[in-house]
Amino acid sequence: MLWYDDVSGELTRLRNEMNRLFSNYASATGASTFPFVNIYEDRDTLTVAAEMPGLSREQVEITFSEGALTITGKRDATPSAVSMTVLRRERSIGSFEKTIRIPVKVLSDKISAKFTNGILTIILPKAEESKPKTITIETR
Repeated sequence: MLWYDDVSGELTRLRNEMNRLFSNYASATGASTFPFVNIYEDRDTLTVAAEMPGLSREQVEITFSEGALTITGKRDATPSAVSMTVLRRERSIGSFEKTIRIPVKVLSDKISAKFTNGILTIILPKAEESKPKTITIETR
């Protein structure tokens, strides 16, 4: 056996152990990646799209403060599941919070949101100083 086989095996074991530890931490603390988000940017806006299946707009709150967008809410167990024994649960229940650091200045008073088919879409208009500028090159 070569020395790098030992190192490779040890690194694989260490990675697996770290994954197990962090998985347990996320489960124990309620920390998770929910809701899953995609963030898009064009010249004038940032758009945050968050997947929130099974939730209504009344169960979700959005705040923006000091360059951070926070999505909070609570997903309750479905009424039919309350009286049943859960054999497998992949969709979490309970409170959640996700904070996203916004990398550009935005017009916080112009932020808008809509909720359609389980997707929360948040539009953050960029402040003028965050928009790209075209610089004219002068000739002499």
